[in-house]
Amino acid sequence: MKIDVRYIIRDHFRTLRDAEAKRTSVFDIVLFYIVPLAVASWAYYQGVTFKKADVYNVSITFFGIFIALLLNLQVAIFAILQRRWEPSQDDRMQPYQKEKFENRQALLGEVNANLSYLILVCCLALFAALIFFVREWNSGFGPAATIFLYGHFLFTLIMIVKRSHVLFQSEYGEHTAR
Repeated sequence: MKIDVRYIIRDHFRTLRDAEAKRTSVFDIVLFYIVPLAVASWAYYQGVTFKKADVYNVSITFFGIFIALLLNLQVAIFAILQRRWEPSQDDRMQPYQKEKFENRQALLGEVNANLSYLILVCCLALFAALIFFVREWNSGFGPAATIFLYGHFLFTLIMIVKRSHVLFQSEYGEHTAR
């Protein structure tokens, strides 16, 4: 099916792992899903309301713009992926360079999975904001869902920014991965 996005979600979840332990990171699951859900649940039970539907207007614009920006970032990442790797003439450096290349490829794959996932989140958030705006859902589920989507978006975006920073810094020759 042309719109089956399960593999994007699966690939994104595979990036939420503890690199040393080689298993899913409980901390990442809590940070990216449970914390935004807890804040959204708190907002729901506190009866948070949006006084105006302007929140949804802004959300539609915000997520629409981010869809375009994230797609452009994917193109930039793809350009890095297409760069040729030339093995060193020094036999002692080849294993180091090969490992660096493999790490770069793995990081590029993770960033791509995260970008694709975040684009899906933006599409979902844009669609939700449109529905909440049309239905004038200014209390209850609408604001809570919006709060969850913004929180989840923010944490996922920060992860992508950090990974992109590491990736681009290594491309610039500054080995400052933290």
